[in-house]
Amino acid sequence: MNLHSIRGGSQKELEDKKYNIGIGISLGNKWFTTENIIELVEWALQYSKDKVIVYVADLIHAINLEVRNKIPYEKALEKADKKGNKILGEVKSEILKKISVESANRIIFVKWSEIVDDKYKQKTEYLMSIYGKETDFQNSIHNLVKSFTAKEKRQFSDTEIHRLGEYIVEELPEVINRVQMGGIFCDAYAYPFDGELPKLVEDIQKGQLFPEIKEKIMDTEPKVFLEVR
Repeated sequence: MNLHSIRGGSQKELEDKKYNIGIGISLGNKWFTTENIIELVEWALQYSKDKVIVYVADLIHAINLEVRNKIPYEKALEKADKKGNKILGEVKSEILKKISVESANRIIFVKWSEIVDDKYKQKTEYLMSIYGKETDFQNSIHNLVKSFTAKEKRQFSDTEIHRLGEYIVEELPEVINRVQMGGIFCDAYAYPFDGELPKLVEDIQKGQLFPEIKEKIMDTEPKVFLEVR
């Protein structure tokens, strides 16, 4: 694993171990195999200040399952929860085969439901309120979804595009802020690919885009994005 880029922080701070590093598992991204996650954890252990937080965006992945599989949201939640438990369980059982017990004790495993406290919900409700209106913010999210889905064979309706965009809206408070996970503030997160979403987040963090969002939901130092693969 190698570092390719940083947004919101610096390589010096990373090398000085200023960040508790998180690894957010995207259940819709095939890159996140057990093997790749463990290699990413090994990389993060070298640079993290104290803990490495492995967390899974299972609840919001239900939105993807609902739209793509055309199933009720409640059924999608069950499937997403099961898939999240499965990947975390596999990583937990396999990781001791590659690292020491001491290193393993520095790892925290967290599910999305443990991240979303009342403050997080308030931020999400605010973002949903402006996403529900025909605003530049809504257009930006829709354009992100269209970009993400452009290479897929199937076509998505406007309603489906909007629903898929709610996944992005739900995760914005977490990728913008240094959110508490398992009792530890996650200062940075390692993800295998940079792109339009990290750029949008960085622009919001800097107040260059949608400054009202920064004012309303950003209450920590900027969450640092680490492109690592």
